[in-house]
Amino acid sequence: MDFGGKIMRKSINALECIQNKRKFYIVSMSSDDLKEMCFVSRKKEDPIKGFQRLLDKKRARRITTYLDEEKGIIPSAIIVSAQDNAQMRYDFKSAKLSFEKASESMLVIDGQHRMYGLIDAVNNYEIPVVIFIGLTSAEEVRLFIDINTTQKGVPSALILDIKSQAGTETKLEERQRLLFEHLDEDSVLSGYLLRNESKIGKISRTVFNASTKAIYESGPVATYSDNIIYKTLKNYLEAVDYVFKISANKEARINKTILFKSIMALFNDVCEKCLIKYKDLKVESFKDYLDPLKELNYDEYTGTNKATESKIISDMKNLLKEPMLVDEDMF
Repeated sequence: MDFGGKIMRKSINALECIQNKRKFYIVSMSSDDLKEMCFVSRKKEDPIKGFQRLLDKKRARRITTYLDEEKGIIPSAIIVSAQDNAQMRYDFKSAKLSFEKASESMLVIDGQHRMYGLIDAVNNYEIPVVIFIGLTSAEEVRLFIDINTTQKGVPSALILDIKSQAGTETKLEERQRLLFEHLDEDSVLSGYLLRNESKIGKISRTVFNASTKAIYESGPVATYSDNIIYKTLKNYLEAVDYVFKISANKEARINKTILFKSIMALFNDVCEKCLIKYKDLKVESFKDYLDPLKELNYDEYTGTNKATESKIISDMKNLLKEPMLVDEDMF
């Protein structure tokens, strides 16, 4: 802030920390102060010295909404590097950090979306900030790399699993969780479902939710009770497991993620066809209708990407196509 050409100097409480001979300071700063002092060096805007990704404005707006409308909190610290024009000084006796409130005097190393979400909010929030002093440009980039390569995000499956504890589950997520739990207790998927992580040979909550979403949105059982949906899917999966086992392909396993996603993509259509042909959704009806799938050579599908999944679904649909019966009376 400039008062007649003079930059205002400010002093705040600070905690000095030392890790592996590197000093940094933990402080609380207002979002108004950060708005005045912080800047971001983005690679696209500055190809030579920039290192940050572009700002995702939608993500920043979601943070603003979370603060202003949902009354949320963001306790995680923003990490910055003080520039020379900040003239930052730490006084050990008073445990205070003093600095010039100069424009572009603190470079954001980590937390640009949180910062922009906070400074665009209606209120002036207090924000935890970690400040490094005296870093070279190379050290700033190395710190950015260290933070973004050593820190691992929380798995999406774990987030889904703990939403019920936080009371933030949507109605659909709640129904899918109950379906997941029932199938884990009593179905051919028992022992193959994994609640809060991902592992080869297991179906994660993330995959399960994505694969079962269409059941609740459309199809012949969408408007029925959760118990009917569970019984229908249980019967369907039992039939699929049977067909896979008689195919004599070692890769034909219901707990193989790409095959689970593929057979779930057929669920609504198969249910409709079985209701027309057999007038029910029993295991034996599913087995009979899905029997042609035993002819597929599942060992040939080696990829795990979307293209391979689409190929499997297409091949399955082609095998399940029933030939059109032609009667002489039609001509």
